[in-house]
Amino acid sequence: MNYLRLLPLVCLFGFLSASDAADKPVKVKPSKVSAAKGRDREKLFTPWMTQNELVKMNDEKEKTSEQMIYFEYHEGKRQFRAIHSKAIRFNGWWWNTTFGEKEMEDEVNTYKARGYAPLFVVLEGNYYRMLFVKPEQLSEAQKLLKELGVEPPVLK
Repeated sequence: MNYLRLLPLVCLFGFLSASDAADKPVKVKPSKVSAAKGRDREKLFTPWMTQNELVKMNDEKEKTSEQMIYFEYHEGKRQFRAIHSKAIRFNGWWWNTTFGEKEMEDEVNTYKARGYAPLFVVLEGNYYRMLFVKPEQLSEAQKLLKELGVEPPVLK
């Protein structure tokens, strides 16, 4: 039998199984946030504000080459605060706060399918906070957050 004729089929099936694995939903273990670095983060946060105010601030900061790299949501106040940095400019990013583990994992899987990677996924109170970046900027962004005591999420 001529096995070379089977090579294209083997390559095709190997490619399909590899891409299927990449498209499978992942489980997410949220990021760890170091309490020891809390003071360092606290000095960098903006004041608490509404989501609309934070969106406006992000737009203004973008003009001065500052990028939001981390944020918190206060459930009681229903407000946000953020940390911005001039050390990086994302070439595509998305941030969100969601309620519930299933909803968070759905969000992570949706943005993974769109070509983004979660920079952080933090559970605080009843809400998950997350920020997504393009994979080619993930390592550089994670270094910035590690300095602030924020570890990356674990995807399983």
